[in-house]
Amino acid sequence: MPTNNFDGLIRVAAGAVVMALVLSGCDKPAPQVAPPEPPAQPAPSPVPAMPDPAAEPAAPAVPAPEAPPPTEPSTVPKPASSNEPRVESMLAAIPSSKMGVAVDLMYSFDGEVLPNQPVMVHLAAVPRVGGSMKVSVQEAPGLQMTASPLNVQKASASGVYRQQFSLTRGSGAAEPLRVLVIMEVGKNSAFGYFTIPLDSGTNPQKQDSVKLR
Repeated sequence: MPTNNFDGLIRVAAGAVVMALVLSGCDKPAPQVAPPEPPAQPAPSPVPAMPDPAAEPAAPAVPAPEAPPPTEPSTVPKPASSNEPRVESMLAAIPSSKMGVAVDLMYSFDGEVLPNQPVMVHLAAVPRVGGSMKVSVQEAPGLQMTASPLNVQKASASGVYRQQFSLTRGSGAAEPLRVLVIMEVGKNSAFGYFTIPLDSGTNPQKQDSVKLR
């Protein structure tokens, strides 16, 4: 075969191969590109629940009640209770001097004052003038007492102001009770000591007249 024809056939075959490759490349689909993922959205905040119009409103808070103010000592004589003796049946305490306080001090025991046996003592202070009064039972050797001072800011004349306490006498010799009474009337003041014997008789003792200094 001539050389020119052989070269022509080679060129024709090479062109066919190139054309086939081009056609095969055109038939392949274009590569798919994945779309980018959308950014993450923040979680929605919770919506507050709307109040139910049919529900009853909560009751308003009620403030705690305030403490009552402290009460002042009563200036009105307290009536005698069933366990308190009448003033007429009580004995008069012995004043220390004629010049003393314008107050009559009466006393009474629930029973005999025996060693190591508690007994209830009743006192009744009867002022003869109005004013401020304080009655204090004095400590004494051989006696055990639970008496607190009696304070009256506005004592009235002829009023009866009572006090009672427990008394226990020791086994040895004991001194008599001594009671200090202070009375203030305006700018004037007076005081006096009263003695209460532990072995008291049954007859009331007559108290001498005293003046307010």
